Amino acid sequence: MSHEMMEHDSAAYYKNPAWHGLGNTIEHAMNVDDALELASLNWEVNKWPLFTSSGVQANDHRGIMRSDTQEIIGVVSPRYQTVQNWEAFNLAKHFGTDVTVESAGSIQNGRKVYLLLRGEQFDAHANDPVNKYMALFWGHDGTASLTVLPTSVRVVCKNTLDMVIGQSKNSSNKISISHAGDMNAKISEAEEAVRKFKETGQFFETQVKALVSRCPGRNGVNSFFKEVYAALTGNTIAANPATEQEEAVYTDAVMRVSKWTETYELESQELGSWDMWTAANAVSNDIQHRVASRGKKKTAGSAAYSNLIGKNSVDTRKVFNMALATV
Repeated sequence: MSHEMMEHDSAAYYKNPAWHGLGNTIEHAMNVDDALELASLNWEVNKWPLFTSSGVQANDHRGIMRSDTQEIIGVVSPRYQTVQNWEAFNLAKHFGTDVTVESAGSIQNGRKVYLLLRGEQFDAHANDPVNKYMALFWGHDGTASLTVLPTSVRVVCKNTLDMVIGQSKNSSNKISISHAGDMNAKISEAEEAVRKFKETGQFFETQVKALVSRCPGRNGVNSFFKEVYAALTGNTIAANPATEQEEAVYTDAVMRVSKWTETYELESQELGSWDMWTAANAVSNDIQHRVASRGKKKTAGSAAYSNLIGKNSVDTRKVFNMALATV
């Protein structure tokens, strides 16, 4: 499993060290300014002209040089606009004073940088806490926009769920700023958007409580699981399979639905509530923590990316919106 931290990378983690043992573990709560220094991200990047080995300037490309190591960490177009680490950290300050930094760091020698903020916690059930987070990602190598993503972690099973479930299907669950045009204007717009973090978080909490209040019974949950399977796979479950393909789909559906049902029953017994929040989490737990039976296994980094802004996030949001449709 690769952690992608290299010689010139650094990080800071609040209390809980990373699995790879790298970076600084900080015992006291970090504010945004603290984290920039403690994670050793107080370096800048600059755009420089590039030349061929014969001394001819490459007019269509520029190099992105890291100030402290003098290393070229990206090759970009002339119109590319840099975003400094401190600018992204300043953006994070607009979430308010009631958020703390959970972790911050870089990977790939500074080509990618991240900042994870922790907000309030609420209980979906008496023993089912959910933490509200805001994640920021940005890159210096020309491959990643500055992305701001409201998210959450259900502590019971570490499920990641974006905090805009139930809103318009056309609404975005993230703010994305490309490295082109007027960066000051774009960051100003983003500042206004991140100030709505509390509003988004409160809406999310309301939707979670709505799911908790919906208790459809075992038959209702079983029907929900079948509908979710069809939506996620695009397959129709035949009641009486007549072909080899229909039999394969039926077998797969039975296995998946049985797994979701087992998770649902176990958690429902522990929580004392047989509701749609637990049902939706039974599916998302499988989506986000499923281990591939063959082929390339996901690294911790690629799995986290998929859960936050990749396919797993899309599928998870679909599941919870389908659950909300039953409320």
